[in-house]
Amino acid sequence: MKRSLSLLSLAGALLLSLGCASAAARSSPAPAASRIDAAVAEASRRCGCRMGVAARHLESGRSYEHIAAEAFESASVIKIAILTEAIARVREGSVDLSERWMLTGESKADGSGTLLILDPGLSPTWNDLLTLMIGPSDNTATNAWIERLGIESVNTRMFALGFPNIRLLATIPPLSSRGDEPSPWTGFRLGTIQPRELAEWMRQVAEGELLDPESSAKIFQYLDRDPSRLRGARRFPSQALWAGKTGSMRGVRNDSGILRTRKRRFVLVLLTDGSTSESTSAADHPSVLAIADVAKAIVDAWSAELPDLVDKPE
Repeated sequence: MKRSLSLLSLAGALLLSLGCASAAARSSPAPAASRIDAAVAEASRRCGCRMGVAARHLESGRSYEHIAAEAFESASVIKIAILTEAIARVREGSVDLSERWMLTGESKADGSGTLLILDPGLSPTWNDLLTLMIGPSDNTATNAWIERLGIESVNTRMFALGFPNIRLLATIPPLSSRGDEPSPWTGFRLGTIQPRELAEWMRQVAEGELLDPESSAKIFQYLDRDPSRLRGARRFPSQALWAGKTGSMRGVRNDSGILRTRKRRFVLVLLTDGSTSESTSAADHPSVLAIADVAKAIVDAWSAELPDLVDKPE
């Protein structure tokens, strides 16, 4: 009789223990990757777009990917490849950024930029053109650099550096073609890019490993000079520093960059395509909001487990 009571007590204790463990499991937060997966799924559903994500936390080695090996239209993000070739040429001594280029009416490109609204005869330096190409994403400055460097040279450089899936495909249609039928933008592709390779490019820039430390620092300065904060950095306070490059075309909204917070450095690459929504403002496009939401989900999920920096991020 005593043995039966002992066995019953043991069974009861075991059931109680299992019940407590089950309750604890229900109350613990889901793993970070699961929370990020859920955020990506929800953001993709709301924007009606395909979303490629590659994220890295540089100091801890954390990483996250979602269809990161697939190809996406780059839009203006491909300008990072042109920047890479330009700085490589500076390093080799064949390009002097202090030299000047002259704006003409024929050289103006359609789409984004400041140079297309300025008078011909302006003579910015080649350094100015890089600044305009990356920050304000000036298409005229971009075409000037493509014509100087050559599409094949840009792609050869990226292949040699280990980025075969980051490819420039064309120059941007000229302003003079605006209104042509059929439009030169119909079916136009500026470049192709892969989230995983773009994240690795950003990592190498941040770690001083692209070309060499001095060249990496120079490239980072262009990314840091005037980046848009409407996408990847949208949900973060101004104290969180952002350096990056966006891209937009019909159905395409992209962002990529390096976020610096008290939790150190996050590489965030968020590429979207397939959206049919063109009815909202550029700032509130569903794909733009999807990028912002996923970036915040990644940083929040990882930051919960990371220590604070003692000093402010630089």
